[in-house]
Amino acid sequence: MELEYTQQLLQDQEYLALVKRLEQQERQRLFCRHGLSHFLDVARIAWIITLEQIEQKGMNVEHLAQYKDQIYLTALLHDLGRLAEYNHIRSHDHAQEGVNIAWKFLKRIGYPEHKAREIVNAIKEHSGDEKSNYDLSNIIQMADNRSRNCFFCGAQEQCYWSEERRNKTILW
Repeated sequence: MELEYTQQLLQDQEYLALVKRLEQQERQRLFCRHGLSHFLDVARIAWIITLEQIEQKGMNVEHLAQYKDQIYLTALLHDLGRLAEYNHIRSHDHAQEGVNIAWKFLKRIGYPEHKAREIVNAIKEHSGDEKSNYDLSNIIQMADNRSRNCFFCGAQEQCYWSEERRNKTILW
């Protein structure tokens, strides 16, 4: 079945409750909001980036379906740590808090540990500076940045993102 693990995650009631809680916490947020729509935007953009890289490099597509599951899982889990910021838990580093949450769900759905490590690493690194390679960490980071519609945002004047980081077009 395509996206087997992703489907399991999306049927997990605790996961869905966390997503709803995050969406409720961000109802009044002026800047980009984080919730299922954002997670799916990141997943789809990450998948497009991956397909473009495969096409450009003429890479082997033998295990493409498994990699798609990994991309979607990473995107669906990458910002859940933001709940820590709202609940004033520990370091308030949403990427690090997201690692803890991701491990829990990846274990629960029986995701292979060696692949789970890649997901957790990508979540941990997704809010830093983009790199030039196309590993999972950077693909998620690129997709996360490009999912923002800065060119149409009503909070542009108050936004703390640098002009260079802002996504000013639908093209990248």
